[in-house]
Amino acid sequence: MDGTTGTVQRVLTQPLRPLGVTVGVLLVVATLAAVAGTPWQTHASMAAAIVQMVAAVLMGVIGIGLAYLTWAADA
Repeated sequence: MDGTTGTVQRVLTQPLRPLGVTVGVLLVVATLAAVAGTPWQTHASMAAAIVQMVAAVLMGVIGIGLAYLTWAADA
């Protein structure tokens, strides 16, 4: 029971922590969706597909970084 109480108190002292982790995971999922959409098959030019893939990878890196920073903030 002590572990649960400590977890609840930690979440209540940092109310934005779950939001940061959720948004980070959402960005990673959006990255996977962008890659699964195979933009190299749907765009008229390969340059547009490359720009979209670079943006998706950067979005994934930002999402992983955000989730990591908010998860490990008090560790």
